[in-house]
Amino acid sequence: MKALSIVWTCVNLLATFSLVSAQEIYGNTDAPLVAAVLGTKIHTGDPDEMKYVILAKLLDQYAEDHDIGVKPVEIDTYVESLHRVAERDRKRHEERRQELSRKLKSTSLTASERKSLSSELDTVNEFLNDVEEMTKSTAKNPDEVRQYREQVAAAFIKQWKINRSLYKQYGGRIIFQQGGPEPLDAYRMFLQEQKKKGAFMILDKAFEEKF
Repeated sequence: MKALSIVWTCVNLLATFSLVSAQEIYGNTDAPLVAAVLGTKIHTGDPDEMKYVILAKLLDQYAEDHDIGVKPVEIDTYVESLHRVAERDRKRHEERRQELSRKLKSTSLTASERKSLSSELDTVNEFLNDVEEMTKSTAKNPDEVRQYREQVAAAFIKQWKINRSLYKQYGGRIIFQQGGPEPLDAYRMFLQEQKKKGAFMILDKAFEEKF
């Protein structure tokens, strides 16, 4: 379920990126004007939302300037790779479930051992049930699920290419996030450079400190 949460977050960010690109004003104009980026005025009361919008606009422009795109074959390869990993994980859990069930049949287990094994078996069963539900959902809407997975794959691949390009350009330290390696210092230097160029401006001092 954690993996599903991460994926949904990525899809929501994709929707945000598209909205930012389509408007010169982002957000409800009743909200305070807190920043501007590449001609887009940002209205929001959430500093995290402001950060996402600024980064989305700047990185989209960076990708365009450096001819960074995603090819269909790259998306297909990524999706198939995820499928292989998921199938391998499912088989591993199936084998573990059989092993746990076999161990629980033993009459020599202590109460503590039986409780521990039973708890793990519940977790394994929960995982396999989630997989089964996802498989059923995919079977009902294969085209919709495929399109959804391709959108997520394209977003991950594009971000990876942007991160790689930023690291090659600026260097520095790398940290590992849920989405993969992230060039920490490169982001900082990139943003400092963009700010000096006037690509973005944070009008709310409190928001600037959090950014």
